[in-house]
Amino acid sequence: MKKTFLVMSCLMALGSCSREREPLDIAEAFLQSFFAADYQTARTYAAPELYHILEKSQAIMDSLSEEENELVKKYLSPVKITVDNPGKVQGDTLRLSYRVEFSNLPEPGISVIVLRKERRKWHVFALE
Repeated sequence: MKKTFLVMSCLMALGSCSREREPLDIAEAFLQSFFAADYQTARTYAAPELYHILEKSQAIMDSLSEEENELVKKYLSPVKITVDNPGKVQGDTLRLSYRVEFSNLPEPGISVIVLRKERRKWHVFALE
């Protein structure tokens, strides 16, 4: 009986871990989508407070010719995005530093992404 309870407890713990995405994963996925100008995918990781920024960014991209659109995507496409690991997460708001290295710029851009946990899910709340 004890073994059955232990096995069931382990399976439940593993199942709950796989359902919840870590904030670091959410931040990386959002930034990859955002810098690839895939604003629809970025929106799936964003809190409603960021929707207007994503919609405006999409509107700008839509207003460009196909050639201009590709040029902007190529210019802005990052070579590497690095999000600092937060270590142990406490609370429901998290600020993470991140670096974006572009092939066209000599120095990486350093900024902050803010995530908030709502209903047991992490969402990108702000870019600073």
